Amino acid sequence: MVTTIDGKIITGSRDEPVMDLGSKVDHAAMRNIEAAADAVLIGAGSLRATPGLHYAPHLKRIVMTRSGDVLYHEGKLRRFFADAPELAFVACGDPIGLMGPIGPIIKTLPADHTELLRSLRQDHNVKRLVIEGGSEINAIFLRANLVDELFLTLAPKIKLGRTTPTYAGGEPLLRADVMGFKIISCEQIADEVFLRYRRACSK
Repeated sequence: MVTTIDGKIITGSRDEPVMDLGSKVDHAAMRNIEAAADAVLIGAGSLRATPGLHYAPHLKRIVMTRSGDVLYHEGKLRRFFADAPELAFVACGDPIGLMGPIGPIIKTLPADHTELLRSLRQDHNVKRLVIEGGSEINAIFLRANLVDELFLTLAPKIKLGRTTPTYAGGEPLLRADVMGFKIISCEQIADEVFLRYRRACSK
């Protein structure tokens, strides 16, 4: 994820693309991370905010959604699905809720995060999964202690906003449950800082 100095992950409103938050170097860094992965997972809000979102040809791509309203944009199948339909999945509690004539090409996965990860590993040979938000999706996997590493780009910008989404949302953890991470690398390029953290072992 890329955030502003004050921790925000959007520059406009929640339903607008955020490609202007990070630099070209940040975008390239994300592509490098994706290149080392087997699959990428995003939330429905992130997909709806970026109609042209696309990934490298080898990547399986999964979107988590409650409503199922993710397949189409302005009457056309989103590029997320159209580029490689055989690699596209929808994690949806009720597949009947998927909107439009999806046909046999769009596969569904369990909506529960633990069952989802188990299915990806056992049924689809996904060993490295990149989770690219948004804020609530990040919180789901963090709270369940299912995250091994964090990648954070600090962009030299300030957004502000009491309700503006941050790296991870969700309900706050208790003091005793606050998670610890160890820094693996820290690199400054121009005015951006690229951080990599690994989950610290519990005491």
